[in-house]
Amino acid sequence: MGDERISYRGPIKRLLVSPEIGALIGAVVVWAFFWGNGDKFGTAGSTANFLDVAAPLGIMAVVVSLLMIGGEFDLSAGVMTGASGVTIALMAKYFTEGGISLWVCIPAAFLLAGCVGWWNGFLVNRTGLPSFIVTLGSFFVIKGANLVFAKRINSKVNVADVDKAHGYSFFKALLGGENAFGDMKYRDLIFIVGGLLFAALLVLGLIEQSLVRKQSASVAELVIAIAGLGAAIAGVLILHRTDSINGNFLAGVLGLVGTVVAIVFYSRARFEGREKIVGALPDESKRFLAFGVFGVLVASFAGRLFDRNEERVMLQWMPGTLRMVVAVLAALFPLAMTIRSFARGDREVRGRVIASLIVRLPVICLVSLIGIVALLQLTTVQAVRAVVITAAGTGAAVCFYQSRRAVAKVSTKWFLTIGVLMSGSFVFVAFALRADSSAARFRGGIFTSLLLMATLILATTIVEATNRARTAPHEKADVLGRRMVLVGMILGSIALTVRLLLSDGVFRMSVFWWLFFTIVGSFVLTKTKYGNWIFAVGGNKDAARATGVPADKVKTALFIATSLMGAFVGAMILMRLNSVQAQQGDGQEFEYIIAAVVGGNLMTGGYGSVIGASLGALIMAISKNGIPAARWNQDGRFIFLGAVLLVSVLVNNYVRKKANEQR
Repeated sequence: MGDERISYRGPIKRLLVSPEIGALIGAVVVWAFFWGNGDKFGTAGSTANFLDVAAPLGIMAVVVSLLMIGGEFDLSAGVMTGASGVTIALMAKYFTEGGISLWVCIPAAFLLAGCVGWWNGFLVNRTGLPSFIVTLGSFFVIKGANLVFAKRINSKVNVADVDKAHGYSFFKALLGGENAFGDMKYRDLIFIVGGLLFAALLVLGLIEQSLVRKQSASVAELVIAIAGLGAAIAGVLILHRTDSINGNFLAGVLGLVGTVVAIVFYSRARFEGREKIVGALPDESKRFLAFGVFGVLVASFAGRLFDRNEERVMLQWMPGTLRMVVAVLAALFPLAMTIRSFARGDREVRGRVIASLIVRLPVICLVSLIGIVALLQLTTVQAVRAVVITAAGTGAAVCFYQSRRAVAKVSTKWFLTIGVLMSGSFVFVAFALRADSSAARFRGGIFTSLLLMATLILATTIVEATNRARTAPHEKADVLGRRMVLVGMILGSIALTVRLLLSDGVFRMSVFWWLFFTIVGSFVLTKTKYGNWIFAVGGNKDAARATGVPADKVKTALFIATSLMGAFVGAMILMRLNSVQAQQGDGQEFEYIIAAVVGGNLMTGGYGSVIGASLGALIMAISKNGIPAARWNQDGRFIFLGAVLLVSVLVNNYVRKKANEQR
């Protein structure tokens, strides 16, 4: 029997090697990026808008991700939304002289979509042709049929006014309904209480799954933990009710110190301690620590270099001398990377490629120069400011985390020191950004968020340094911890929903259906036998068939599900807008695939996440709404999406590599 310490992973490690972690971090970073650059972005109204944009994309991304995990693609998924909407609308208006009930039209459209999905799956299984080719043929056939029938029957490609059809009011409410809610007296209090319960249960749940329990808890330390919790709650309530500077300062300190005391002493009371480790700071940790400090300084002072309201193109803003310096550095960058790779490589390899590099290197340097200059011509000072601060802050946090991780098994003193330094750096950045900005959302929202992160980092560092981590599963503790996290997420979701809806927000049924299909898709993929079959078929169809998996039926079912979901989205759009274009969905199949890839799904199949695909759709929707909110050129969203796709692929590859290493 192998050492169980090798195979066991705590909740944090499991999260960090999950397929959707890249998309989760990306969604938070992208939202924060646009929140800091758009005055109206992040309000309840704007949140409702980008969620509405994300809903149809997310619904399709869910089923497309399942198909991709199964090893296939469907390029007809986008056009199927338009085809189904056109089919429903034409039948409702022209199937008989007075039209026909939507109770007949919608099931008929779903039946037609299911047949298309079955046909795609049948051809792929029977002929062995790539699904890319098969569904591309279906795409053109469906697109042509859309245009032909729409023009022949309706005389134009836009089919509208189905609101007179029987059953419209029901399906409008079910698929395209929306409700606006008024303000509520206790909205903010519910939001605060729910947020506190979410944070508390999340931390407690993670601790339960990470540390070794004592045989009996320490009553004295539990009392101190309860006192700390009371201080934290009191601090939050005082902050909520006071506007004075001294009152806010004292309440803030009380709340943050109380939070640290509650977490640390709860862990001391309930879980076993660990022995101190004495050792020197390793070189790897030193490097990450240096990069982290540098990132903090850049994030803190970059705002002083760039005017927040400067909308000039970056290349025009730069002085002539600085342009020349940037051009030289851009040209020399490939040369420096080549020299670095040669210094690390084998001598024989160096000898074989050095001759070809003499010819290629000038071209590479020229391409690098042109690329950097073009980028500076496309970006504004505002954009560069936001990118620099976001990238530096995120990079600093990652470097500090890696530095702390590298020293965890070497020295307790250095682990605590780096954790305290990491927490202090967040406080430093918070005050620097607060001093740099006159915007209320920065002086309040970002400032508070950074202080809370600093508090949690300090508390978790002390807990990890003083308590013994588990090296084996503990069924009761794991079940309790997972339930705490689940209850906390439910309470947090309720609090956030109340905050969004009971203001100027709008609840749309499309968002409900998006969440519903995400939950169902995730359950099917991770908790059922059919989900195991999808992974097996996507990994190796022949091997899966040899083990008894009905591979052909699984693939056919996935194609049918994709087409049916396209029909659902088409009906949802028709009911929402009371009209549909024959070209509806053309080209969006690539957005579905991008969302799935950003969410951690491999294009080669056999690996991925439904939740990740939904988060990928959320990232794309945030960027579509965030760019105009920041008053940037809306065509820039294509550049942004391309960059997000590339970065996501790199992050997902790294995550998958780490996951494989720990198996």
